Amino acid sequence: MPRHKCSQAWEALVLKAKESTVKRFGFLVCVLSLSLFAADTPALVAVNKAEFVYPDFTQCYEKNKGSIVYFGNTRAIAVDEKHAIAYSETAPNVPFIKHDYLSNLYLFESAKPLTPMKLKATSELKLGEWLVSMNENALNVVNASKIGKDVHSFFEFGGQGEANNIVGGLCCEMYGLGVGDKYYISSEALKDFMDGKTASYHDLGARFVEGNESIFVDKIDNNTSKTKLKVGDKITALNGRKVRTLPEFHEAFMLAKTTSKLSATMERNNAWVEENILVMPPKPEPKPKPKKVAPPKVSYFETKGFAFSPQLVLNEPKRASAAEHSGLKAGDRLLQINGMKVESKAEAEAHMDKSREKEFNLLFDRNDFQFFVTLKR
Repeated sequence: MPRHKCSQAWEALVLKAKESTVKRFGFLVCVLSLSLFAADTPALVAVNKAEFVYPDFTQCYEKNKGSIVYFGNTRAIAVDEKHAIAYSETAPNVPFIKHDYLSNLYLFESAKPLTPMKLKATSELKLGEWLVSMNENALNVVNASKIGKDVHSFFEFGGQGEANNIVGGLCCEMYGLGVGDKYYISSEALKDFMDGKTASYHDLGARFVEGNESIFVDKIDNNTSKTKLKVGDKITALNGRKVRTLPEFHEAFMLAKTTSKLSATMERNNAWVEENILVMPPKPEPKPKPKKVAPPKVSYFETKGFAFSPQLVLNEPKRASAAEHSGLKAGDRLLQINGMKVESKAEAEAHMDKSREKEFNLLFDRNDFQFFVTLKR
């Protein structure tokens, strides 16, 4: 419907309401006049309300329901032939291409062509104007009850709505996206999100809007204590690097992650300040390289299958070892090595480590019976 026809339709509704009010007032005066001249006992007269006819948005419903699409379990509204937008306080169960965590907005890309809604600027919205809040299952006629203080604030209508309802006017164009209850996000805020003119940063706890040659803070995350920013701050530089657009802001922010702090030059309450808006977490200290631990030293006796107690009493010889082949048994006790008396395991192993001899005659005792075992290195 052309713009002038929308205006005519709105003016017609206002005129109709005025006429209805005049008629009801005239009827009431007439009743009061008749009562003055009635019989001695006046009768009570019931006055019925005139029926009120709401504007008919059925045509808008039929026209726009094709713009309602689903991505997984999330209802979304097509905004161009490839993309649809949705509001959700929980992450969708399917991939999305863009997300703003403070606005709870998600942008999806469709493999199939979509039927987009036409967005209408809220600057044309009048307080009290009739609106429709609709989805594929329901259509509710409401009216504009509160205009947002700016395009990034919530707007309100009188009535109840659902998240991701189309909120539109008599021209069947979309003023905004419902977020549940009586609130909706303006079409301008939706467009800024899609065009990359707004962005939220977890690390800064704030949402930023691209302004005139600078970046404005327009929302603070109340769930974080990290941010040192305030709504209305006008940022012109990060760590001395000028930022005029959000892409420049993002690039400067990513560079700042290599340093220990993020300093913003900004205008606050008509004064210029330099503020460390976020102290970056210190870089984790590099983990010390594990020290090379030398493998436990294996003694000469152990290589031959001997396992002695500290007093040189032999434990069970290792199977298929030189000790077993020599006929030794558990309980045999080593007395001498090449004629040298040894009294402890440490002494015997130290002797073998120092010795350069190729052959060793070991004297053992078994139940007071002594015998030799010869080993070759």
